[in-house]
Amino acid sequence: MKRAHLVTTIIAALVALFPGLVNAQDDPAPIYVTVDCMKSSASNFEQVERETWLPVHQYLVDKGQRNSWALYRVAYGDRSRCDYYIVTTFRGTQYLDTPDQYTDAFAAVHPRANIGKIMAKTRAVREHVSTELWQQVDQTELRPHRFAVVNKMMAEDPVAYESMESRVFKAGHQVLVDEGHRSGWALYALVSPLGSSIPYNYGTVDFVDHLGPVPMAEAMLAGNPDRDLDAMHELLELRDHILSETWALVVATE
Repeated sequence: MKRAHLVTTIIAALVALFPGLVNAQDDPAPIYVTVDCMKSSASNFEQVERETWLPVHQYLVDKGQRNSWALYRVAYGDRSRCDYYIVTTFRGTQYLDTPDQYTDAFAAVHPRANIGKIMAKTRAVREHVSTELWQQVDQTELRPHRFAVVNKMMAEDPVAYESMESRVFKAGHQVLVDEGHRSGWALYALVSPLGSSIPYNYGTVDFVDHLGPVPMAEAMLAGNPDRDLDAMHELLELRDHILSETWALVVATE
């Protein structure tokens, strides 16, 4: 079985086992996100990504084989294991595991370069520690941003948790976007890896253009005028907030 078909089969089985992973908007081709944990080992890591790999991923975006690609630096959080993250989004599973596309894209963007030497140079400036696969469940309007505040959650009842985020808290986040306090918000479900050793199964991301406190309570009341603030606060017991990190955007495709 080819690896691309194997990845698609695994995802289909996981979605069947966990119906909460299905996109809330019933999109036949939901957004999947790969998050690659990188540990830099040289000061020119960002330069290599910007000059060599950004054009390759932009080519793939332009060809419709990616939705986006972005490099983030951990601004506030534990940098001992990962000090950078590469986030790539795909519409559906078609291009999740197709290594040949990199070869074709590299040849198109860097026709005179030796891909073997470039790969060796890339390995010399960073270690690829791990990869996670997520599925987007919901989002507000998204605008350009400079930071991503990444929150990881453990929810014992996926259906109840997703309902809470989409039907209650999303409205408050949209108010924050409308008022200029945030650039967007999104909810993601972890697809792989899973198991008792993984302390979270959901993530939310607050996209912001500047760091600082926001009027969360006021936004939640404005977005949910028929709800009581204390009752909304009690809904937070549906998940355990494991951790938050702030990532700074280094470079991204257009």
